[in-house]
This record gives sequence, structure tokens and C-alpha cells, in this order.
Amino acid sequence: MFSIARYTGEEDQEKDSRSLEKKQERLNKLNARISSKKRKEIDPSDASNATTEKKLKSDNVEQEKKPQATAVNKTKAQPIEKTEEEEVEEEEVEEEEEEEETTQINEEEQEQEQEQEEETESMEVDPVIEEKDVPTLEAFPDMLGPKSKHSKEEVKLLKSMGIPEWLLQPTVVSPKDSCGLDKAGLSSHLIERCQDVGLSSLFAVQMAVIPVFLRRQALYDTRRVPGDLCISAPTGSGKTLAYVLPIVDILSKRVVTRLRAVVVLPTRDLVTQVKETFDAFVKGTNLVVAAASGQQSFAHEQSALVGSTGSEYPGGKSRVDILITTPGRLMDHLTSTPNFTLQHLRFLVIDEADRLLNQSYNDWLNQILHATRPEQKPDASPLDFKHDSEGVIEADAIAPSFLKSFYALPHTDLDLPKAPSIQKLLFSATLTKNPAKIAGLHLNEPEYISVQNEDGSEAKQEFTTPEGLKEFMTICPTDKKPLMVIYLLHQMGIKSGLCFTKSVESTQRLFTLIEAYESTQPEEKRIRVKEYSSDLNPVQRKQMLKQFKQGNIDLLICSDLIGRGIDLDSVEFVISYDVPYYMDKYIHRVGRTARAGRQGEAYTLVEMQEARHFKEILRHAGHLSQIKTLKIEKDKLKELVPDYEKAMSKITE
Repeated sequence: MFSIARYTGEEDQEKDSRSLEKKQERLNKLNARISSKKRKEIDPSDASNATTEKKLKSDNVEQEKKPQATAVNKTKAQPIEKTEEEEVEEEEVEEEEEEEETTQINEEEQEQEQEQEEETESMEVDPVIEEKDVPTLEAFPDMLGPKSKHSKEEVKLLKSMGIPEWLLQPTVVSPKDSCGLDKAGLSSHLIERCQDVGLSSLFAVQMAVIPVFLRRQALYDTRRVPGDLCISAPTGSGKTLAYVLPIVDILSKRVVTRLRAVVVLPTRDLVTQVKETFDAFVKGTNLVVAAASGQQSFAHEQSALVGSTGSEYPGGKSRVDILITTPGRLMDHLTSTPNFTLQHLRFLVIDEADRLLNQSYNDWLNQILHATRPEQKPDASPLDFKHDSEGVIEADAIAPSFLKSFYALPHTDLDLPKAPSIQKLLFSATLTKNPAKIAGLHLNEPEYISVQNEDGSEAKQEFTTPEGLKEFMTICPTDKKPLMVIYLLHQMGIKSGLCFTKSVESTQRLFTLIEAYESTQPEEKRIRVKEYSSDLNPVQRKQMLKQFKQGNIDLLICSDLIGRGIDLDSVEFVISYDVPYYMDKYIHRVGRTARAGRQGEAYTLVEMQEARHFKEILRHAGHLSQIKTLKIEKDKLKELVPDYEKAMSKITE
């Protein structure tokens, strides 16, 4: 009988790599010493001057020693008080003795360096070659840009505070950088979709993040972790598309529908906006996007996420691929929705990270991270297949890393630990440096990308508007906003205008209400209104824009995302039905009018609870003084109320 030796290949490789590292370190140290020795070599003229100075000093010392020796011989038995001159001479003698000791030490060091030179010669290192002639291995270029450097003292101080090293060395990207759609590695289908929406290039944060996303495209790679990402970029810099585009590109290759991406946002309005962005880019794929923010009933969300809640499935059920949600609603589904699981999760996006990490709703972050980590059960049943009532095997795919959570699998010497396939992505304008919050995220091989100027200052956007643009705002109750749009159309005589909303639902509701109101008016007074939505195909969009240019449409109602594809020079008025959250969106809207030296007007309808926030955005951008308050004539507004109420009653019937 004989026994097979246990495989120890990995241990041998580790030992070899360690010994090789030690040899390399030793070689580097020797090369450094040789180069420092060459730099310290003195010119022959300087060396001759130094030797003559040493000789003069030694002669003076001998002359000083002789009278001191005779004086000592004459007065051997009698103690003599030392004069000031003799004390000075003794100090000089001591200094000369110290110099002789240092020269001896330098000679010993030179001997040691000679020995080290002999060692380097035995290791095939030529000490005669100058540094500039030695070929050096250049590092691969960093496509993401330089990394900001802290001084050694700053690094020590920040490390002592518990801040990890990766957070101190971000990959810095200039906010002025941009590239074409085909330079980031996106698929041809997604590039075409971007062009249909109106995107022609990628911003700095998108150019930096998307290639890092696309490095690992496998859905279940249990050999190595995909690596987490932390992105710090100013508001309005394109962070949403930085994760929407690569997630859609990677998941579009999936075969089975599983919940593989969860985007967590702090507010319902942001959930609606991000869902609209995903909906625009998943067209042409089989991906299903859902939102869970409490705007609909819990039972309706359950049926949309998992379908019928019948028998239990260890691998879970899902009717969606991507879920956009708030922390509270996600917690509700984790605890109360049968077969809702995060074991197949590939992407966990935490947008507005600083804002979300400050929320402690039922310890939501730890609960979500716990749901993505498998637990091994010692009393698990052996591996078996699931059968239905007819004895047919049912499909119940369990994530590879979660198999040990449900079944007792056999152990072998060749088993390797399965790495989690989830990739955590944090997006924030100001990324936290709180060590406790960072540790609570349990990041794996994190990488930090920061959009900022080369001098380390935060990227500040400069906003400009056309010269012929006049801007107005009015504060009104939420339920009176549609009436204010009708007032602008009829009393202010607005034609050839665009009306921007925050979502597709808001666009549809406003269009339905205005259309119902216009049906109550005589034909000669009717305003021709159309909805420019994502449901239209490219041909229909072109036809609608052509009608608008020809003057056959008075008002186009659209959302921000769909509005990107509108390129018209004939727009005279712009109405912001919903207040934009960021200054760049406001500039994007009002910039649709007053083009090419023409005159234009922009009106913003501000709800009472939004007034403070909107004014703060304008004040921060230095733009508040350019916006005037619109004066509403109450008598004319009251004249519109009866027909407005008729239109409301038609819709509610």
C-alpha cells in the first residue's frame, strides 16, 4: 500500500514568491547604495584641497601638543589651575580626536560597501554602468489618471485616525475630460440606444467608471471578488449614467431572470427618475426594471417582484432583473415577501451614499449585507432535487455561494472557498471618511475614483445662459400647478414652447389634463399640445419635431431624459413644471430657448415646500439675481377655474 501526498502546490508557490521578493529587495537595496555612493564621489580637485586642509590641521595639532607635554612634565607633582587658553586648546584636541574617529568609521563603511559591490558582481549586476544607461521597466499607463498624493506626515496622521489607505489614494479624474461613446467598451447596441436618446459623448465620471465596471462581466465568478467601487463626483456630473449603462450592458447577456441589481436611493422622487433612466436604456433587451418606494400598495409590489406567493423556493423567485428602491421598502420586502432573495445579487448600488449612510432605519445596511452573505448550516439536508406534484423536477437555481446554506455538500481536499459575486458601488458628492461607516460597508478590494481638479480642489461648474433669455419663477400650491400652466398658455399667449417634467407619469398626467381642458374651449382658442414620450419610435419623434418646427404644435410636454434628444432652434418659451433638483438640469432646460441671438422666456413653477431648496441652488450658483418673480393677475386666473374644474371632472369619471 502507498499513500498519495497531499497537494501543497499553493504553499510551495507562496514560499517561492516570498524568497524571490526577499532577493529582489536585497538587490534593490544594493543598487540604491551603489547609486548613492556614486553621487557622493568628489572631484579630484576637491579631494586634493580636502587632503591639504587635513595636513594643515594635523600640523597645528602636533605643534599644540608639544608645549602641553613639556608643561605637564615640569609640573608632575603639583596641581596647576588651567588658564582659559589651555581650556580652549584642550577642546580643539578633543574635536580633532572626534574627527579621526569619524574618518575611521567612514573607512570601515567603505570596506563594507566594497564587499557589497563584490556580492552584486556575483549577482551579475554591473556597478560601472551609470544610472541613466540602465534600462528600467516602465509601469503600464494608468488610463484613469494620476492618483492624488498625501505627504508622509498626512498619511501617518490619517492612518492613525483609522482611515484606510485606499481612501487616501484616489484615482483623480479631471471634470473637463470626456470621450466618445465607443471609447468606454460599451456594446454596439447600447451605443445606438445612447445616440437615440441624444447622448453623443461621455462625461468624466462616466469615462472613468464604465471601463472599471466592464472588467468583470461574469455573473457568478466565485474564484475572486469583483472589487468594490467608491465614486466621489459633484452633483449633476452624470453619476446616474455611470452605473446605468454598464449594468444594462452586463445584465443584457443573462438568460434566466433573477434579481441581479439593486439601486438604493434616499427619496421616492429619485427612485422615479432613476427608473425612468433605466427604462430608456433597457429597450431592445429582455431586462425588466421595477421600482419599490411605497408609491403603490405593498401587495402590488409583491406581485410585480416575485409573482404568486405559493410554495417556497430556496433559490428564490424574481420577475425583475433590476430593482430601484428606498432602504425602508427594501427592508419590508426582505422580511415580508416570500421567495424574495438577494442571493443572486451582482450589483448593489448605493446612490447619494453619505445621505443614506446617515439613515439608521432598522439598521438597513447591515440587514441588506447580511442577506447577501451565505451562512453554512450544520444540520442541512443532503443535496436533492425539487419535484412538483406530478413528480417532475422543478427548476430552482441556487446561487453557487449559497449552496452550503441549504444542503450538506461533501468536502474534498480540492475545495476552494467561494468568493462573493456581489459588487458594491457607492456614489456620492462628498464620500464619507468616517472609519466606522466605512468598516460597516465590508468592502472587498475597493477602488476610489474622485472627480476633482488637478490641484485637488472640488470641481465647480460654471453656468451660463443665453443673452436674450428672461427668467421667471412663481410659487404656488401643488394642486394649482396644472392651472398655472393653463394660465401661461392662454393669458400669457405662450406658443412654440417646451414643458419639462420630472418623470414619464408626470408628463402623461399633465398632457391628459391639458388636453381635457382644451376640449372645453372653442376651436379658435385651443392650444395644440402633444406628449413627447419614450413610447414613440424614432420615426414618430422626427415627425412630431417636424410638426413643431412648422408651427402645427404649440406645446411639447416631455421629461428631462427624453428632452435630451430635442434639438430645436424655434423654441420661444420653456416651462419647468417640476423644479429641477440640480442647477445643471435647470440650465439644460432654459438653454433650449433664446438660441442664436433670439429672445426667449423661461418659467419655473415652484411648490411651496420646494421654494427654499430651489433658491439655495440658484444662490449657490450665483444665479438668483437673474430670476424675477412672475406677477399673476388673480382676476384672469379665476376666469379659468370653471373650465379647469370641468376638465378635472372629465378625467376622474
